[in-house]
Amino acid sequence: GAIRPDLYPRKDAVLQQSSVEQSQGKLHIRIKYDFRTSDVLVHLIEAQELVVDRSRDPEGGFGDPYIRISMIPEVDERIRQSSVKRRTHNPFYNEYFKFPVTLDEVKERTLIFQVFDYDKFSRHKTMGEVSVDLGQVDVTNSVEMWCDIQKQSQHNDMGELLLSLSYLPTAERLTVVVLKAKELVMTAAGGSCDPYVRISLVVDGKKVKRKKTSVKRSTTSPVWNEALTFNISSDLLPKCNLEVTVLDHDLIGHGEFVGRCIIGPNRPDAEGKHWNDMLNNHRKSMAMWQHLYRR
Repeated sequence: GAIRPDLYPRKDAVLQQSSVEQSQGKLHIRIKYDFRTSDVLVHLIEAQELVVDRSRDPEGGFGDPYIRISMIPEVDERIRQSSVKRRTHNPFYNEYFKFPVTLDEVKERTLIFQVFDYDKFSRHKTMGEVSVDLGQVDVTNSVEMWCDIQKQSQHNDMGELLLSLSYLPTAERLTVVVLKAKELVMTAAGGSCDPYVRISLVVDGKKVKRKKTSVKRSTTSPVWNEALTFNISSDLLPKCNLEVTVLDHDLIGHGEFVGRCIIGPNRPDAEGKHWNDMLNNHRKSMAMWQHLYRR
């Protein structure tokens, strides 16, 4: 039969993933590919020396940490997160998670570990994150890792949003069709992922109109196909931007920020190209994928 590398175990490798920035603590994990089930197995062992916001516990500086684990590009819409460990900055988990992915695709994936401080009465605070590029790790053997926890980057790619823009000069109407999103990286704590899109029309730096889509329940790849229209004269178009924000709906009604793109005449790369393509093709719908960022 076929060779089964998993039948020939070797001694675990122990890797250190260090950060040049100030560490928010350390994460201890083990990763291995299961050839029998075609899964990436993640053993979440522990975290140590977590940096806790003193304002949340001014006396002891303890938190209630838990960890959410995701894979980019995503393999399914399941939310994987650990239990909450009370009043500690050295939580021990010893919990297992698996991601269904073929061995050929593993090297194109990244594991994201987001560390949260649980709060029963307000929004859970992000303590930091670890990103593990599986293209740099040999998961065909069990790999043990100690990773520095870093503050979340403000420019991480948070998924993509497909938008269609069109402008009708005779009616002075700008139409934005929110088509769909894919691979949204949900940062909110808790078990929900109910995204919606809010679009603000910004003229000369001032938000003059705001509209939003419906909420799509329990998905990180929502489909909307909803048109939002804005009345704007053609002479103001060079001074306009569209601020497009994806949010995760919550019961309080504020929405947890997921990611944003800003489309306008002076924006870089695809954000500027999309707007200028619309201006050069009046009455035509111009569709383009836009990356979402934390900014």
